[in-house]
Amino acid sequence: MSIITKLSPLTVLVLLSACAGTSQLQQNNALIQQAEQQQLTLAPVDPALRAETEQEVKRLLTEPLSLQNVSRIAVLNNPDFLATLSSLEISRAELAQAGLLPNPGLRVIRSREEEGYNTELDFSFDLFGLLFLKSNQAIAEQQARQQQQQAALKLLELVTQSRSAFIEAVVAQQRFSYLQTVQEAIDASAELASRMYQVGNYSELQQARQKKFAAEIRLQLATAQQQQYQSRERLLLALGLSDAAVSLQLPAYLPAIPTEMQPQHQLEQQALEQRLDLQQAKVRLKQLQLQLEQNKNSRFVRGLSSEVAGSVQHSTEREVALGFELPLFDSGAQRINKAQAQYQQAWWQAKALEQKALSQVRQAYNLQQHSYQVARHYQDQLVPLAQKINQQNVLRYNGMLIGVFELIADTQAQVSTVTGQMTAQRDFYLSQLALQQALWGSPTLQLPAAMETTNTSAAAAGH
Repeated sequence: MSIITKLSPLTVLVLLSACAGTSQLQQNNALIQQAEQQQLTLAPVDPALRAETEQEVKRLLTEPLSLQNVSRIAVLNNPDFLATLSSLEISRAELAQAGLLPNPGLRVIRSREEEGYNTELDFSFDLFGLLFLKSNQAIAEQQARQQQQQAALKLLELVTQSRSAFIEAVVAQQRFSYLQTVQEAIDASAELASRMYQVGNYSELQQARQKKFAAEIRLQLATAQQQQYQSRERLLLALGLSDAAVSLQLPAYLPAIPTEMQPQHQLEQQALEQRLDLQQAKVRLKQLQLQLEQNKNSRFVRGLSSEVAGSVQHSTEREVALGFELPLFDSGAQRINKAQAQYQQAWWQAKALEQKALSQVRQAYNLQQHSYQVARHYQDQLVPLAQKINQQNVLRYNGMLIGVFELIADTQAQVSTVTGQMTAQRDFYLSQLALQQALWGSPTLQLPAAMETTNTSAAAAGH
């Protein structure tokens, strides 16, 4: 079907272009907001522009590491996170592409007639892409927002990962250093026990017990050394450092457990308002709703196009043609059904995610409270009592009221208490990270299995 008019090709294209407005890029950049809240700086992803960033990483490594510093280094240097930042450039390009007018087509027709040769120019334009330009741009904007929220989730995940690796590395170093000191003392007592056994002041049973304890300490020391190595490697990986020889200035121990916890009010409501995975699910739901509406509105206008043709020799001959797809076999009903089913699926997935988020927050809060009680129990009761017992036994030994056997037995009991306190401290600070992550996004922090052992032993002690 053709419609003949006296419009020039240029006039028609100008009118068509006027129908399509421009779409301003409205971005609520969740990534930048999260970086500002965490007091972190995002690094450029172009390798040619990273000289200043690399100098900043080297400067931070010359300072003693802290929870904040490891997060800064990780955000500046972790290659997986930098790859995520690069994906944002892809989504921005796709969003800008969605806002462009479709390119017109040009066809040159050369024909031979009785009067000679005739040349015609044929301009074509995709009206379907023009009519739904704003709709496509709105869908692309929702996709870009999902990418931003995904990048913000990756940022929070990296912060949690780097800080948990730092906590475990500090405790592993502290445990190894302590067991080294214990082993030195046990080796000295083993030498004394051997001499006493030779002169008949030490029974064979007592010597066997002493050797057994010394062997157990050597085994614990070997395990602690391996844990120290593994935790250091995890920290290097989180920081994006490939050189195993790099010097990491870890503190000697973690801070003491606070005397009281800050009250946490309305945690569940806080999670519903700020969790990025819930926001991402809502944005996806909006995207699918827009796609459903587009499918309904474009059911009978798919393949709509226009053409403007005219002869070069006869400027008065112009033709405008409008073409569209006849919905004889595919009426678009199945496209609508699919889009509606996808929308319903996303709605229920968002509902399930909301319920899961509330459960995760409750579990993380309960774990934090329990870990706090266990750590306080070690810090306030078990460790001071063990120190007091040790002091009294040393006084009694110096007064020759007890022998070396009782002093060694007391040392054996102290090892379990001191290493238990280190583990309890680690578990408390990891549980804090897990709660923070549950308030901002789906938890990915894998808590160590030793946390269950510590909590169980503390529960048996009355907490």
